[in-house]
Formats: sequence, structure tokens, C-alpha cells
Amino acid sequence: MKKAVSVVLSALIIVLSFSVVSYADEEKLNYVVLGDSIALGFGIYNNDKACYGRIVANTNGYNYSNYAVNGWRTMDLKEQIKQEEVRNDIEKADIISLSIGGNDYLQQNLPVLFVDVVTKEFHYIDDIEEIFRENFSEIISTIREYNPDAMILVQTLYNPRFDLLRGFYGIAVERINRSIYAYIDENPGEFEIVDVYSVFTADHPEYIAFDTVHPSAEGNYRLAKLVLEKLAELGIACENDIVIETRGIDQIPYLSTVIKFFRDLIAGIFALVSAGV
Repeated sequence: MKKAVSVVLSALIIVLSFSVVSYADEEKLNYVVLGDSIALGFGIYNNDKACYGRIVANTNGYNYSNYAVNGWRTMDLKEQIKQEEVRNDIEKADIISLSIGGNDYLQQNLPVLFVDVVTKEFHYIDDIEEIFRENFSEIISTIREYNPDAMILVQTLYNPRFDLLRGFYGIAVERINRSIYAYIDENPGEFEIVDVYSVFTADHPEYIAFDTVHPSAEGNYRLAKLVLEKLAELGIACENDIVIETRGIDQIPYLSTVIKFFRDLIAGIFALVSAGV
């Protein structure tokens, strides 16, 4: 008899334990990160374990998915979110972080950026901004179609350069951020803005990786802090101490950085020659 009671009690404990675990899993918020190499954490070697999205998820115990891709533009992202796996996670998401826009200008378009700046006509820059606005609008609309209730956090773009290219990059950054703010002015409540631009300033070069573009380990920590502060402000996260389970490892200068420098230099010279300067 005692043995039978013991078996029953053990079975009940197992069932109750399973129920508690299952309930705890269901209570976790689902956090999805979308976008480009900034969202991916490309400036650090161990981005899968130490990018800002992972830090945010670890700090608040979120279920975490990151679909960011290096080099992604708005045209790429608007197609990616239609994929079944990505769409399913968006539909289940409670919070979505979005970093996109920089590559619309800077990937393959740097020469025309130089031309527009030198000639002061801005035809190409205006065209790219218009395309960005159309794609960005479609991205937000599609996400809202899949999930009307998720909290969407859109990051502003920062200027990563501290050299002669800072002015050129600054024009692209200004256009992207202007478009983001214009969208939310026209569509209040569609998303919340995480103002990275105002924090990643020329006073904080330590936030930028050696490749002069992406956030460093320190930059990813600061980005995580900005996201967590916004979530706390919105009342959907506690202002806990940030949890760093794995420290980020900064990338060191490598060959592609050197190649990128000379590519940018050649593009600039080509633009100046084309403009007749």
C-alpha cells in the first residue's frame, strides 16, 4: 500500500513539475530581432552570444530569435519577412527590434553619394530616400498585418565614421532618420523609436568596432542598455541589472577592412573625376 501511494505521489510530482515548467515557458515573452549587420552584431566575433539582442533577451529571460543578415537592405528585409519561418516568429512575437536603412545608401551607392555631395544636386540621394521610405513603409505594414499587437522598436541610424568620410555618411544617416521620424509622425503608435543616433556620437569612438562601421562589444552593451531603457519606459520590462552571460570579443583589423578603405577611396576619386572637379 505504501509503495502504491509513493508511486502515485511521485507521478503527481512529475506532472506538477512538468506543468510548472510548461507554464513558465509560456509566460516568457518572445523577442525577435530583424535587420542588417548592426542587428546581427557583426562588429564582434561572438555575435550570436554577445550582440545587443542576446543581451536584452538574457536580461529579461525572453525567448529569442535573430534573423538579421549582414548587408541587408530594406528591399531584402521586406522579402525576408514573408518567409514562413520568419513570419511565424513575427506572428508570435511580443517585442520586435528593427535595425535597417544604412545599406540602402552605403552598399553599392557610395559613388553616387559622392557625386551628389560634390555637385550639390542630390538627385541620387533623393531617389534612394524615396525607395527607402516605400520599402520601410511596406515592412512596418507587413509586420503589423502579421502581428497587430507586438511592440516594434525601430533604431535610428548613427554615424560611425570619425574621418574624412564622416560628412558623406552623415548625409545618408540624416536622410534615413528623417524618414523614420516622418513615418511615425504620419502613423502614430505604429512603433517606438530607440534613439541610437543621439548616443553614438563623436564623443564615443569606443562604441564603434575596428571596421569603422559596426558597434564594438562596448557598443553592443550600450545598444542593449538603450533597448532595455525603452522597454522599461514602456512598462514591459524591469530595470534589472544588465545580464552579460558571454562577454563580446571585438573584431581586430583584418584584410577586408583594408580593402574597404581603398574601395571607398577609389569610389571617392572616381566620383570627383566624374563630377569634373
